[in-house]
Amino acid sequence: MSEAPKLSVVIAVQYAEDNLPEILQAIRPDHYPDTEFLFCYTDADPGVPASISGFSNAIALKAATGSLIPHLWAFGIRRARGTHAAITTAHVIPERNWIDTLLQTHLDKYAGVGGVIVNDPRSGYRGWAIYFLRYIAFSPPKEKAVIDEIAADNAVYQRDELLKSPDLLDIGFWEPSFHARFRQSGKQLLLDPDLIVVHRNRYTSGRFFGQRFAHGRAFGLARAVQLSVLKRWLLVMLSPVLPMIFLARIMRTVFRQGAYSRYLPGAFPWLIFFLSGWGLGEARGYLDSLQKHATHKQKTDTGAGGRME
Repeated sequence: MSEAPKLSVVIAVQYAEDNLPEILQAIRPDHYPDTEFLFCYTDADPGVPASISGFSNAIALKAATGSLIPHLWAFGIRRARGTHAAITTAHVIPERNWIDTLLQTHLDKYAGVGGVIVNDPRSGYRGWAIYFLRYIAFSPPKEKAVIDEIAADNAVYQRDELLKSPDLLDIGFWEPSFHARFRQSGKQLLLDPDLIVVHRNRYTSGRFFGQRFAHGRAFGLARAVQLSVLKRWLLVMLSPVLPMIFLARIMRTVFRQGAYSRYLPGAFPWLIFFLSGWGLGEARGYLDSLQKHATHKQKTDTGAGGRME
């Protein structure tokens, strides 16, 4: 594949290499020789290179140990060559027509197009909790419409639009930050229900708790930049109630959606557990930002004192 492809597919593999055989059966890289498939992984999933070795257009990209999914996405986006960059994770299995739908997606009017995410009906309550926490807002049925947010776990973007924000890519592809920048520049996002993937969780409870903590911390650090010291301390003190606020939003969405409400009682304890991980992580992010602020202020004051002498 010498010429730049129209489509690059970036798949972040984090503790989910066991899903790769089904993913490869669904996307069939050998049927799409003009599409490149980038599997971004860390040493937590050492079997990735061997799993994809039979496909000439599938590339294993090893990232730094401890990289989160947004870091893996950013790593792949920068290495991709396609004019369109499709983003997903190994925790979801695409439908058989997923690549065809991506190739037929027109991005001339949109910065990105996202699809819907279905949960594996064989999922246990832990899997349902993860689905409710992350994907219930993108569960079917949905109609094609312009919306503010799409899930990067099932989306395709104009890659040039993503590369216009190197400052954001430097800290990972955290899609809400990119979407906000798109809106600021007058660009739109489209939800297309024909793009379908099925969530099949491979996280253990401890790993997903750690993931929620890490994501919450990154969110707190990023948000703190825009806040005064007083507001940061206020959010630290409010952090114990943050999980309850998120839980109320999730429950409202589940009941409004209707089809999955019967799974909520069994998933409820897991939701509490995972949301507490986010709350603790967000509080840690604010505390880390306060520590950095104090250290910077101390250095500034010391420097100023030295110059005055």
